[in-house]
Amino acid sequence: MLRHLGFGMAGGLIAGSVVGLSEAINILSSASTGEYGALLYSVVLYGILGLCGGTGIGVGLAMLALIGRARTDHRAWALGFLGIFCGLGLVITKYVVNKSVYMERGVPLSGLVTLLAVFGVLGLLGLWLSRILLVQTPLKVLLKPRGTVGMYALMLMLAGVFSFSSDTTSRSGVLAPDREQAPGLMRRPNFLLIMVDTLRADHLGTYGFEGNVSPEMDGLAADGVVFEKAFTSASWTRASTASLFTGMVPSSHSCDIKVAMLPDDVTTIAEVLKGQGYVTSGLPNNINVTRSFNFQQGFDWFDYQAPEYIAGATETASQLSMYNVVRKLRDRFNDGKKNIEDYYQPADVVLGNAKSFIEANQGKRWFSWVHLMEPHDPYFERPFNGQGVGRAEMEKPPASLEQAIRKAYVQEIGWMDKELGKFFAWMKESGRYDNTVIIITSDHGEEFLEHGGWWHGTTLYDEQLHVPLIVKMPKSKWAGTRVPWQVRQLDTPATMAVLAGAPVPLEWQGDDLFEEDFHLAHAVLTAKEEPTPPPVAVEGEGAVAEAPPAPKGPTPKELTSKRERIVLSEENFEGNVLSSVRAEGWKYIRANEDNPRNLSKEELFDLVSDPRETTNRVGKNGRRQAEMSELLRTQIEAALKVKVASQTAEISADDCEKMRALGYVEGDCSELGSGKKTVPTGAAPDTKE
Repeated sequence: MLRHLGFGMAGGLIAGSVVGLSEAINILSSASTGEYGALLYSVVLYGILGLCGGTGIGVGLAMLALIGRARTDHRAWALGFLGIFCGLGLVITKYVVNKSVYMERGVPLSGLVTLLAVFGVLGLLGLWLSRILLVQTPLKVLLKPRGTVGMYALMLMLAGVFSFSSDTTSRSGVLAPDREQAPGLMRRPNFLLIMVDTLRADHLGTYGFEGNVSPEMDGLAADGVVFEKAFTSASWTRASTASLFTGMVPSSHSCDIKVAMLPDDVTTIAEVLKGQGYVTSGLPNNINVTRSFNFQQGFDWFDYQAPEYIAGATETASQLSMYNVVRKLRDRFNDGKKNIEDYYQPADVVLGNAKSFIEANQGKRWFSWVHLMEPHDPYFERPFNGQGVGRAEMEKPPASLEQAIRKAYVQEIGWMDKELGKFFAWMKESGRYDNTVIIITSDHGEEFLEHGGWWHGTTLYDEQLHVPLIVKMPKSKWAGTRVPWQVRQLDTPATMAVLAGAPVPLEWQGDDLFEEDFHLAHAVLTAKEEPTPPPVAVEGEGAVAEAPPAPKGPTPKELTSKRERIVLSEENFEGNVLSSVRAEGWKYIRANEDNPRNLSKEELFDLVSDPRETTNRVGKNGRRQAEMSELLRTQIEAALKVKVASQTAEISADDCEKMRALGYVEGDCSELGSGKKTVPTGAAPDTKE
């Protein structure tokens, strides 16, 4: 009986390790981190899981032996191995296929049947071959305890060699590169780009939030320019940050799904500024925008503010599917106690690292991207007491918790704001504040039941798209200016490039926020209304004529109409494939059919009368609906042309099919771009309100 128990455990141990190594190799095949810690971690973690599962199989084999149905040694070992290999392999393969093939929409029944058939065939084939492999080949050593232990030890050793010989840190590059800077560069400013993850614009005082929650950021806004209507390109971190780095919408930069990486052939703002001579640093604080997904491009110093991983895991090991299971189990069964560092590094740590980079490059021009995470779940009570709530353990909180969760969100903003205040004070005391362009923005917002849901990444409503955009110029130029017209978060990199004297890449879709005549717009926006002067009489021939009135400049309303920028936003997250366009006070959203969020296929909102997007006007204003649908189609078509510009001027068949799937094209995709008319679907008849 004990012999059969041992065979089950031995087979499970080796099977778990093989499955773990396979997944780790798959992760490393696309990662650009240079560290292979996932190899060793997978052998240990999956080996333990396989051993536990194999023990259960071994108990079953032992029970069969008790009733006289014992299996031969090779069959017993094979059953332990194949039970774990096929079972664990099926679970992980389903997870990977759902993520990479079905974009987290769920594997359909046909796909599940296929996976079951594949692993079923593997299991039967393995049983059939077990007599040959475990009796007639050197693998028969596995039937002895020392053979299984030796095989596991060999896998541990090989994985350990690769893991410990690789870059096991979360950092890359040089903190203070010994690189000469051109004298003319000193006439340019430094750049500090602060991206606050999940920060809604309407939760800052400068955007109208009641209460003194963000005095330090509001103070920076008083020294800078506030863009009141700034919108992001996506409502989840990787896609949005890619737009912030590249000035391109998701359809163009193609880093828009969970398995996507930032392509090598895009041009990032870090690369532009480094090419101009700047020393560059990035302090990512979220796995979505690290070296694992190629976001280090252009940074001299790239230091992932990594959380304290469980049991010594590394950046790549944290992407193992079973690691995420362990993490979620920890979150659920830790008696409600949480540690901030288990999720991200707090603002004081990140800002301290930014300070170290700035001090290390004293006398040089620099660019630093700082990523703060406090407004991202889990939200911790402040002062910190170990209590918090997050998406991992509560995907759909009850409505009764809305106020408590929102309060925690506000407290997190307030705590972070205090740390920013300390950092700004240091910049002023050290003489670095005046010659630095400081930008505060966010990757996306957060939903608190405004449209019946929670968190972010699943809709394109404004609670998830409206982000702060505050730009403090050198010597606080244009301080106190509030810009009322609509802009895009992806306009940020072009603005920085222009201020640095660098050429803006042609493929970027963002524009300089401070256009050449912004000084004229600033004069209009900050002008105080003067009383109309009385008419001035002038002498005419034999009569007194009234002088013609002085010509008037544009009003703020006219400026807004002229400078308003069309905002295209896109989402492909957990099965929700969405796109929206915002222009002329209207917003139009398209969603894929059968999306998990149960969103309408089409939505149209009059943002002037309905800023909270509560009344869908599809079918009520046919002309506007048709116009916005066509505008969305042309915006996506233009974005896709930029994406494939280096290969062809026309949209590829794959990209056409992507548009067809969203309902923008009817008929043969070969007609797109050929001069033949393509018909946008969903345009309602022209009816009046």
